[in-house]
Amino acid sequence: MMKYRSDIDGLRALAVLSVLTFHLNSDWLPGGFIGVDVFFVISGFLISQIIKSEVTEGRFSFLSFYKRRIRRILPPLYIVLFFSLLAAFFLFLPEDFDRLFYSILYSSAFLANQFFSKDGEYFDIASDEKPLLHIWSLSVEEQFYFIWPLVFFLAFRFFSRFGKKALDLSLTVFVACAVALGFIYSQYYLLSTHAGDSVYFLLRLRFSELLIGALFAFLPVYSPRRGCHLFQLVGIVLIVGGLLILDKQSVFPGLNALIPCIGAGLFIYGGRSEQAADGWLMRVFQRPYLVAVGLISYSLYLWHWPVLAYLRYVYGTYVLPVSWLLVAVPCMFILAYVTYRLVEQRCKRLNIGFMMAFLALFLLPAFALAGLGLGLKAIKPSLGLDSALLSYGTDVCHGTFDKRCLRGDPKQTPRILVTGDSHAAALNSFVDEVGRNEGWQAYVVTGSSCSPVFGFNENVLPESSREPCTNLKEYVATAYRHYEAVVFTSFWSYQLGKEPEAADPDYLSKLEHTLRSMAATTPVYVLSDVPELAVSPIRQELFSRLGIHIDRAPGEKAQVANAVIKQIVDRIPNVYWVDVGAVARPFAEQGRYAGRMAYFDNNHLNVYGSAALGQLFTQEGHRLFASRQE
Repeated sequence: MMKYRSDIDGLRALAVLSVLTFHLNSDWLPGGFIGVDVFFVISGFLISQIIKSEVTEGRFSFLSFYKRRIRRILPPLYIVLFFSLLAAFFLFLPEDFDRLFYSILYSSAFLANQFFSKDGEYFDIASDEKPLLHIWSLSVEEQFYFIWPLVFFLAFRFFSRFGKKALDLSLTVFVACAVALGFIYSQYYLLSTHAGDSVYFLLRLRFSELLIGALFAFLPVYSPRRGCHLFQLVGIVLIVGGLLILDKQSVFPGLNALIPCIGAGLFIYGGRSEQAADGWLMRVFQRPYLVAVGLISYSLYLWHWPVLAYLRYVYGTYVLPVSWLLVAVPCMFILAYVTYRLVEQRCKRLNIGFMMAFLALFLLPAFALAGLGLGLKAIKPSLGLDSALLSYGTDVCHGTFDKRCLRGDPKQTPRILVTGDSHAAALNSFVDEVGRNEGWQAYVVTGSSCSPVFGFNENVLPESSREPCTNLKEYVATAYRHYEAVVFTSFWSYQLGKEPEAADPDYLSKLEHTLRSMAATTPVYVLSDVPELAVSPIRQELFSRLGIHIDRAPGEKAQVANAVIKQIVDRIPNVYWVDVGAVARPFAEQGRYAGRMAYFDNNHLNVYGSAALGQLFTQEGHRLFASRQE
């Protein structure tokens, strides 16, 4: 029986509190996400120590190993999945509920990391509103558990042939080589042009972190007291340093993940010797309050993210009011404690065999959740909204050149090029209205998240958007001279890096270079962005039907971003600023105009809103190309 170490539960507390703080507000602890990496090392250490001990003593059983994993991991997970499904049924729009249901299916099959690595559509709900996003790390661990016991068992059998003295050294060298290769591969892959945010979730970039735990489990125990204390001190310094130095912009995991992983490994390794027991750092991490948080850390990790995700879905922004957080955080701890006492502890003590555990704790709950989800999908009511209110149109040339690209007066030849990202796509109906009124026709081509400035780095985009962005950039760069004017607009706050999603860090300088280059031969009209709403009016419609009415502060990011872009436009000859945002102000309070929804999310106009903006623009006496004559 492996000796219980309360200091490891103290380390778990540090890890889960770091993750929790980061998820409450990433500005509070920029590197808090590395708490997950500390968990990986702890898990790799404990599991490898157990497997090695049992294999050495000749009592290792794969069925017994997986039975323990099932009892430990799955019951709390299924509780969280069940309540997440029920909450989504009431609070989520139908399309968002569908995505949540699919994420539950993948989570039940230990494939959540694969699901979320591919689940990055532009109009999907934001990552901080996906209740089960955090299950990716659990899937990574489970996938590791499927592979590592067999690999270790085979390696043990192989190296045993060289004698007992060489066995421990051989296993240690074997794991050390695997760790080195894993981190080298991870760093190379992240720096390659093929890497995107999706690889953050994948086992092949994470297995070396769990193996660091195994490495420190296989090293011989180091006994000198001062050395043990030094190992633990250096370990905590590395972890705290990572919490403060690393952030969302850091290349991660890669070599940067070595900071928290080596730190966690050194702390655990330093505590393996009895001589470490009287160290002041050991005593700190054995404090009852830290150990208590460590004991509920698994349930707290499971609960904290869905609570925050649903609150953000309802409130509409990442930064939640302090009053909401003061209620949310105690609720997380209460749910975690109840789950720990009533589910975790009881299921761990169940005296059942592998087959019963497999059926009762895995298969039946998984099928029950799938059946419940299908039933709820079938009865979830639709909002019954007009299709013109739910998108900016399905016939637009967005990421493609083979749909309805011509907008405006059909009697005229297309002499205007309109381009940009999805916010330009949302103005297709606006261009149609204004062009018909002013007597011109435009060719409108856009790309998801892609503002086609010269040299735009499409590698920051989701993989599905990269090739269409490359094609759009090439077209704009070669074709703009053939038009009498270029109209350019984008989701300015996103392109300037003010949104959670990754953006080209050099966008502003590239935009100025592009405008100057185009303006040398062709007049360019840069449109302001429309106001950003606190929350999607479609969600507001759902919440109103549920009797949920919340006062939200209006967003100011669009206004701030517009001012930055206008400063650049104003200093370039032959480039003109067109403030459509001022015309759209009547839409801004509730995202409605004349009683109908004008937006389909919190920052994109729908077909109706875009057309209404064009009509207002004309009725107020504006002309899109008037600036050149004034």
